[in-house]
Parts: sequence; structure tokens; C-alpha cells
Amino acid sequence: MEIRYRGREWSVGYKIFWAIYWICVFIFLMTQRSALIGSVKIEMRSGEILFAGLIAAVAVSALICTFVLHPLDRVDEKGKEASLQIWPWHFGIMLAVDVWCFFIIEYINNTELVAMEWKYRLLNIAGILIMNLIAFFWLNSLKRSLMLILSIWSFISIAFYFVYLFRGEPLQLIDFFSLSTAATVSGSYTYTLTRGIVLDLVMYFCVLGLLLHMRNYVLIRRGIIGKILMRVGIAVFMFGMYFFYLNVNWNGGLGILTDLFAPIKTYTEYGTTVGFFCVAKYMRLSPPEGYTVSGTEKIAEDFVKTEKNGAEEETAGESDASGNNSDSAKSSDSGSSADSAKSSDSAKSSNSGDGTAAGTEDASAVKPVNIIAIMNESWADYSYIGDLKTNEPVMPFYDSLKENTIKGHTLVCITGGGTAKTEYEFLTGNSVKRFPAMVPYVSYFTHDQYSIVSTLEAQGYKTAAMHPYKGSNWNRETAYRLLGFDRFYTQDDFTDEDDVEYVHSHISDMSNYKKIIQVVNEENKAGNPFFLFDITMQNHGGYTTDDVDETITVDGYENDVVSRFLSLEKLSDDALEYLIDYFKDYDEPTLIVMFGDHYPTMPDSFTEYVSGENYNSLDLEQQEHYYATPFLIWANYDIPEEQNVVTSTNYLSTLLLGQTGLKMTDYNYYLKDLMTRIPALNHMGYEDADGNWHTWSGGSEKDLMDEWQYECLQYNELAEKRNRLDWFFSLTSDS
Repeated sequence: MEIRYRGREWSVGYKIFWAIYWICVFIFLMTQRSALIGSVKIEMRSGEILFAGLIAAVAVSALICTFVLHPLDRVDEKGKEASLQIWPWHFGIMLAVDVWCFFIIEYINNTELVAMEWKYRLLNIAGILIMNLIAFFWLNSLKRSLMLILSIWSFISIAFYFVYLFRGEPLQLIDFFSLSTAATVSGSYTYTLTRGIVLDLVMYFCVLGLLLHMRNYVLIRRGIIGKILMRVGIAVFMFGMYFFYLNVNWNGGLGILTDLFAPIKTYTEYGTTVGFFCVAKYMRLSPPEGYTVSGTEKIAEDFVKTEKNGAEEETAGESDASGNNSDSAKSSDSGSSADSAKSSDSAKSSNSGDGTAAGTEDASAVKPVNIIAIMNESWADYSYIGDLKTNEPVMPFYDSLKENTIKGHTLVCITGGGTAKTEYEFLTGNSVKRFPAMVPYVSYFTHDQYSIVSTLEAQGYKTAAMHPYKGSNWNRETAYRLLGFDRFYTQDDFTDEDDVEYVHSHISDMSNYKKIIQVVNEENKAGNPFFLFDITMQNHGGYTTDDVDETITVDGYENDVVSRFLSLEKLSDDALEYLIDYFKDYDEPTLIVMFGDHYPTMPDSFTEYVSGENYNSLDLEQQEHYYATPFLIWANYDIPEEQNVVTSTNYLSTLLLGQTGLKMTDYNYYLKDLMTRIPALNHMGYEDADGNWHTWSGGSEKDLMDEWQYECLQYNELAEKRNRLDWFFSLTSDS
């Protein structure tokens, strides 16, 4: 094959394209001068030097592309780019690009780059180099592999920055399974370019221009067989690397401590690239250590047996005390607590031999016709963190609720994002503490799941979910089908006839609750007992956008982001008042539960202002307050009243069912029993029966055994299909 130099035969199209290319890069650089130089006096000098250096980089890159690389480019007799044999020293170019990729992702995202140990810097570069080599062998092109790796790292660096800025958690593997969710909410944020991002973009286009003019060096120039064997070989290598990556403790051997609950710590200490892959490694759904189906079945059976024995002893004691079994039965029928009902039910189950600790309902409790559960987006209570003083109360109506109300705070496992994790906990009674980096809806839902939905449907309830936004977010359309909801109302069901109000670019809580009222009325008119699970959208992140009237301000602290969020919360409180006022005199017994999914991402200076010190300086109990969202259970009929309850979202649906005359599953009774020993828990730790807080590594042996058994049951319900303990997690329609 004849190879010739292209020389200086530039086409008109070539001249126009590259003239526009370099002019655009230069114009972008000039318009971002203020971002590079900054406004902090101590940093302005270095910014000016960087700005001048980038001008030089653009000019030199353009000149090299025009007068050095292009005339030397080679083409074959057909005028196509010729492939040249690569030599070992050409891999120096690859290493240089990889070093740059490491630098730019850390420069933009890692405030601890200077303190990072050299071995971890080299480990990050080595990791990028391995991926670059894989791309090179697969594509058989140094030029294309460099362009691929440079593009990925240049733009993923920016993605890492904005994800952490808006969400308070770094980009993780799970986010790539939820790109549609991210895309739908991304428009509500304000994007401001930083010095690092401008540096990244300018240098990306400079290096990209050089690579586009670079000769195409390949490993195998001719022969299909050789190219196929090379790709087969790299595929085998990739499979081996994947096995090594997942099954060998390489990260532990290198001294890396992977923090799944605070991934940003792993990213900053060991590097963003290494940290990302360390966290991703543990995203598989794996059983608790020592888990077996038979062992888990024994846990369930032992619990049921213990409950039965306790119920029989209690029933016998009541009978002896009264001397009359019928009096005891009468007492059970008119008992004032869910516990006595449960004991009576257990005894009945034992006598009938149906093998369950649950059974019939508490005849003395009211069965609500309507159960409305609302997970309020970013609903938070900063007065629980510290002494928050504002110009007017943020949640005056919520604070005033006492009659027929149970309220307090519920622990969640997330802050800033990951809404679907909290709703999964509420609906199923499971905790996401075992897989903090993944969302069950997205990653683990492969078959039907038991939940409060199936429990209520077994007792004749119609069920529906509602979310005034896109139904595809967090794979909800599939997840709700597997959870058994009869219907899913999305933003598409909010029509012009509903006179929808938008706040903060989203359907307001007020419009959301009016739609709830409409749907409840329709179901009641049809004669259906009804369960509705709603997820609000009004208070979603994006508080940097000036689209909210700032009616709430913080005394002694000025910040528009904080004022906008608190003002949104005030609107949520007004909407809650409207909802409860409507159902207060409603003809049908109605029970409402509302809770927050997580705290929003606020400036560190605000949380420090409220709590009085840095988060890392707080003790465990104080840190847990950052994960304790408000909740309430309210009914338009008599229920026990309680304030300042501390629980966790995995218990909340069981707590709700306990205020009704409805049946509960054995799993609900298990959770109710567990609550007496571990009243609240999340990924960070738990509260014990004496009110003391512990990390999971510092818990008592008995508490940790309880937690392990709970994890086994959760895994069985979520992961097992053929070997699931259906009898433990469900009610049958005729039970």
C-alpha cells in the first residue's frame, strides 16, 4: 500500500472548520476570564497567571496543528488516514494524557489533593492507564483511545463537581442506572463555571485538536485474524480483571478503607477514580455473612413460636386472674392497645393451627377507610439540629398538631438525594443500610415484593401511588407494578381542569393535595377502602435559582439558598394545613402519615451556624439529627397522642398499621418487637432500648445479633424468589 504525505493541501472545508474551532475556544476563554481570575484577592495573582498560560496554550496548539502536525499527516492511495506501526515510546503520549486526566478530575473535585499520598496518586494514574490500554487494544488505535479517555475524564470531572454541589453526595455507579431521573431534574439547577472547569474545557479542546491531527498509530496494521485474536485476548483480560476487581480484596491490601456511607471521604483520601471504583465494588446485592435460607426460616419460626407462647401465657394469666375465660375474651375484645389485640390474635392463630403469629385484627380499633401516606420532598426540621431563629415560624401548623397525632422524627439513610431509598424503607419495612450506594428499585427489583401495599390489598383496599412528576424516575413504573399498586398517578394526570399551580418550577404541594382529595373522593364514592402513597415534588433541589419568594429569613444568617428552601417549607406547611382541615370533618375514617425523605443540601456554613460547630465535631446522636426528618401520623378519629417520638422509616408503616384495626403480617409484628430493643436505626448506627446511641461497630453483641437476623429476613424478602418465606411477609385474602 502506497503511503504519501498530505503536505499542505488544505481543503476549504478544513480551513473553515479549524478557523471556527480555534476562534470559539479563544472566545470561550476570554468570556471566562473572571471565573479564572476570581474575586478572592489572595488567589487573583495565580488566576492571572493561569489565564495568560491558557491563552498561550490555545495559541501554541493552533500553531502546532496548522504548521507542524498537519503537513506531516500521512494518507494511503485512497486518500484515507494511514495507520502507522506504534513503537514503545509512543506510549509516553498515553501516559501524559493519563496524568492529565488524573490531575484535572482531582483539581476540580478534590480539596485534599495536596495531602493525598503519592502511592494513591500513582494508583489513580495506573487505573486510568489500564483503561486506556484496554481501549487501545480494543480499538487498535492510539489516537482514538486517547480521544476516548480524554473525553470521558474531562466531562466526567465536571459531572462529579455538579452532582456533589447539588446533592451533597458524589457521583456513584448507581447514577448511571438513573440517567433519565437525573436528566429530568437537572434543569432546576443553576450551573456556574469554576476555575477548574474552565481550565478543564480549554485544555480539553487544545489537546483534542492536537489528537485529531495526530498520526494513527496501531498495534496490528494488517490481517483480520490478528485483529480478532487481539480483541479476544483483551476480552479475556477484561473478564479476568473484572473477576479480580470483584472477588479479590485489592483495595484492602492497598490500605484503602472504603466508606460506603460517606463515599466522598473515600474519593478525597484515595482519589476520585480509585474511590469511585472502590465504592462501586460493593454495589452488588450480597447476602449477610452466614446467611442461609434454612437459618432465616428458623429465625422467623422461632419468632412466631415465641410470640405464640407469650400470647398463650398472657391469655392464661388473664383467665386465672378473672376466673372466667369469657370475661378474658371480652376484655380482649375491648382492649385498649394494639399489643393486647396482637396477643389475642396470636392465641387464636395458635388454636387454629394456621402457623402465624398474626391473625385477626383488634376489634376495638377503628379501621380507616382511607390511608394517605405522603413522603414530602426534602422536608426537614433544622430546629431539631440546633437553635434555628427565623423572622416567622417555618412550620407553625405542624408544630401545633397534638390532637389525635403522633409525631417526632424518623431516621433515614440519606441526605441531599436518593429519595427512592426512603420510600422503599417505608413501604417494605426493610432498611437500605445494607446497600447505601444502590437503590433497590433500580438495581434489585426483579420480581414481586411484599409491602404495606400487599398487606392492605389482602384486606380489600384499592391502592394507588402518586407523584406529580415523571413516572419513569427511579424506575418507579416498574417498581410500583412489582409492589402491587393498582394505579400510578404522574404529572400526566394533573390536567388543565385541575387548575394546577407551579412553585419552584414544580407542581405545588397545594395542587398535589387537591389532587389527592379528588382521587380519594372518587374511590370512596365507588365504595372502596383506599390507600394512597404520594411523593411530593415542590421542594426539590435547585435552590440557587431565584424562583421562590423569600418570605422566611434566618436571624443572623443571610443566604438566599437557605431562605428559599425555608420559604418552600412554609408553603408545604400551609398545604398540610389545608389537607388536614379538609379531612378533619370527613365522613369516612381517614388516617394520614407524612414524613420527609431527606434533608436538602445546604451550605456547610448554615448547618454549622445552626448546630454551633462543625459536623465532624459532633457526637453520634447529634450527627444523627442531620438524618432525622420530621414525621406525623394523624387521624380524624381517636388515636393515642404522642410527641417527640424518635423512630426510623423502616418502622414507620408498622407504626401506622398499629393505629388501625387492620391485620398485620408476622414481619410487621417482628418489626414491632425489634422496635422495643432497637427503637431507631440507620446506616450510621442505632439507638438502644435505654436511649443510648451506638455505631454498628460499637454495638452490644445482643443488639448486633438482632441486627444480623433482621438483615437475613430483609435479604430473603428482597432477593429470594423460590425460597422466600412468603408466609412470614404476607397476608392471604381470607386470613
